[in-house]
Amino acid sequence: MSFESKRHALAYLMGVYLSDGSVSQRGHFSLGVADEEFRDEVAQAMKMVGAKFGLGPFQPGPVTDHRTGKVYTPKRLYRLREHAPLRVGGWLEDVFPSGRDHLPSIPEDLVRDLVAGVMDGDGSIWLRNKVYYELCVCGYSNYLDDLEFLFEDHGVLMYYRPGAINHNINIRSFVEAGFYFRMPRKQALVEGYKKEVL
Repeated sequence: MSFESKRHALAYLMGVYLSDGSVSQRGHFSLGVADEEFRDEVAQAMKMVGAKFGLGPFQPGPVTDHRTGKVYTPKRLYRLREHAPLRVGGWLEDVFPSGRDHLPSIPEDLVRDLVAGVMDGDGSIWLRNKVYYELCVCGYSNYLDDLEFLFEDHGVLMYYRPGAINHNINIRSFVEAGFYFRMPRKQALVEGYKKEVL
């Protein structure tokens, strides 16, 4: 699933920024996630908009839980960091001047790219007990309230619960409205749902 244009790639990066991305004080966009596939989808979008970036795995050192004394090793992280400031990072700061509490207002033809960025970062889909599919988006941010209204406008049922971490989405309405993941592993489950249920 390739990006149709630079505009679509930028809309996807807006969603990524809302879910998992960050911008440094110097204007560099960066990402550090446990899923290499997601990192590589973001790198594809960065390449599409012409940003120079570096990739690499990073293994955090051991961490001690001071309550229990137990030592554990965090998950390996996969990083993406923009080399030249004031490109994607600076652009995102202009798009979100007041922070990441709300979805940006974008043209209808970019909505699904924006949502794909959010869902790749914070969305989950799985086959419960090998019987039925479940879809949700996780997080506490206020932008998820906006996401519920955006979905409602497109006929998608989402159950946003302020203060809760998991917010369920009706997968049938999500698929029928044309929404998707860009991560191949997650989208493969959506395609499986289409074949088995629709």
